Amino acid sequence: RMPEKGWDEATLRLVIHELAALDSNTFVDNAGVGEREGRVICPLVAQRHFGLAHGIGRSGDIAEPQPKAAGSSLIYTLTNALAADALKRAGCAGVSECTVLPLATG
Repeated sequence: RMPEKGWDEATLRLVIHELAALDSNTFVDNAGVGEREGRVICPLVAQRHFGLAHGIGRSGDIAEPQPKAAGSSLIYTLTNALAADALKRAGCAGVSECTVLPLATG
């Protein structure tokens, strides 16, 4: 559920950094070579995106958790749950699940 009071920026940054650290592309000394593994060379880009570069979903199913992107998968699951809750609060009482799809993937 969406919190009644939003989190402060420092808390949000901490949670996002902790979740991003679960993605294998952020592991120290990791040299992943999979075609879906995110790589960020520029520190400015890594900072701006909290190191999240791996993406979501698996072959054929965008909602399937990605084992090498545990943090991204958790963020995606949370996003879907919060979106469903927001729709319920907006008056769409019949909403039980929601899937948020990316519009621009780069």
